[in-house]
Amino acid sequence: MIRVQSQYMGSLAYWQMLARSESVSIEQHDHFVKQTYRNRCRILGPNGIQDLIVPIQGRNKRQAMNQVKISYQESWVRVHLNGLLTAYRSAPYFDYLFPELETILLAQPVYLLEMNESIRRFFMKRIGLEASFHLSKSYDLDQGEVDYREANHPKTEKPEGMTYPQVFQEKFGFLSGAGVIDLLMNDLPGAFALLKQ
Repeated sequence: MIRVQSQYMGSLAYWQMLARSESVSIEQHDHFVKQTYRNRCRILGPNGIQDLIVPIQGRNKRQAMNQVKISYQESWVRVHLNGLLTAYRSAPYFDYLFPELETILLAQPVYLLEMNESIRRFFMKRIGLEASFHLSKSYDLDQGEVDYREANHPKTEKPEGMTYPQVFQEKFGFLSGAGVIDLLMNDLPGAFALLKQ
């Protein structure tokens, strides 16, 4: 069993960890840390890698992840949806994935953890992953759990070592660094095998 942080859509390295595990605990009691994948994802658009960041309410450094509320004062949902449209509308699996993502985001969940979990469950279903998931009961690890809560970070993450077709591959060649959304939009049928590698 592994313990991981909650991520907004998630990096490829994060999803590789999830795909290779039979049992996963999502941390909900850690303190929210800025500039992490908890509230950001990376997409590959016409100008290269782009971060999509979910704004949060307040700036309390001691706020537990399960208490982090999303701010809707800015029109970030529209920015994210437009970013996904621009980046992936010509991707082969856009029509299969975008409507559900749009529904999740437009529902304006109150809590970041709630939104992240809705997206994670949706991606799990589409990828075909059948691992057991649950939210952590406390910050302390359960017996036998392996701690991967800080295993990947946008500033220190290494390239994944996988390639797949990308929308802007003719312009850039293959670019690593985009999140799992890039893989799913471009190669949903191959995602399960690539993530398990």
